Amino acid sequence: MQRQERITLLQKLEEERKSKVIVYITSDRQPPQLCSASIALDVLPLFYSQLKVMGKAKKISLCIKSAGGNLDTPWPLVNLIREYCDELEVIVLDKALSAATLIALGANKIIMGPFSQLSPVDPRGEYVTKDGKKITLEVEDIIGFISLAKEKIGIKEQSALSEILKSLVGDVPTYILGSVNRTHSLIRRISENLLRLHLKGKNKGKQVRSIVTHLTERLYFHNHFVNRKEAKEIIGFAEMIEYASKDLEDLINDITILYNDTLEITKPFEPLKILGEKDKIDYISRRALIESTNKTNIFESHLQMVKIPVQPLPQVSMNITYQGWLERGDGQ
Repeated sequence: MQRQERITLLQKLEEERKSKVIVYITSDRQPPQLCSASIALDVLPLFYSQLKVMGKAKKISLCIKSAGGNLDTPWPLVNLIREYCDELEVIVLDKALSAATLIALGANKIIMGPFSQLSPVDPRGEYVTKDGKKITLEVEDIIGFISLAKEKIGIKEQSALSEILKSLVGDVPTYILGSVNRTHSLIRRISENLLRLHLKGKNKGKQVRSIVTHLTERLYFHNHFVNRKEAKEIIGFAEMIEYASKDLEDLINDITILYNDTLEITKPFEPLKILGEKDKIDYISRRALIESTNKTNIFESHLQMVKIPVQPLPQVSMNITYQGWLERGDGQ
């Protein structure tokens, strides 16, 4: 995990984009409880520290790779970064999904290669009923249920629709339905506010509405991946999307591969293989990273692995001895 090799590529990207570069990556390596991470509010002081050292720049390029996370993070994070630059662009290393897509909405430009992906930002959450039952819901699940009854099945009478709503409330408590609706309204507001940071003026209203409506309602499936052509021509990002040139595409690919290697994102987590012939080992799982040419912050879980000799196959006991953000230096 050589930092200097990464910094060399970031310097090359800074020269290419005439900007200052910050990389933000959260791993989606399995299993999530030991190897992956999500976008979260704990990165705000780390970004502030990075930006203070970097100083005010004409343009900042945020290279991002994430499957998403806390939907409360994009608004304060984007506003913090924009305090230190006149222009913000987001470079999608390969995927910037959910909360990462929200972050991208706050950028003047979104740089995408052929493999870059955005996603809907419709809220999806796990709710617990009063009797302890867990329910995972998206607002589109509820809208889709009602649309099925009205449009596909053709139910028109108010009395019949009332019965359908009663059955929905029977399965999903009203307080959970209300929570889902509030979250959906919040996401629409955040999305619009992020876009309005740079899409200003009455003539931009239609574009803002198109982007927000598509990302919160019209894509219908939370795991739908949005490529650059769909983003630019169908969803309505238009001039916000910049297609990476061939040289930039190659550089982005090199950066992605190197950071995947740093966080071992594509490497299967196999405790028995990690232990090998040893009965006990200390292992570091690197789960997220924020890096510029000035500083490196890595979120790590330090695991103590112990082999348990049982039949037919040995088992592995794992204990987390430390977990949190650390500042790393050269050679790491």
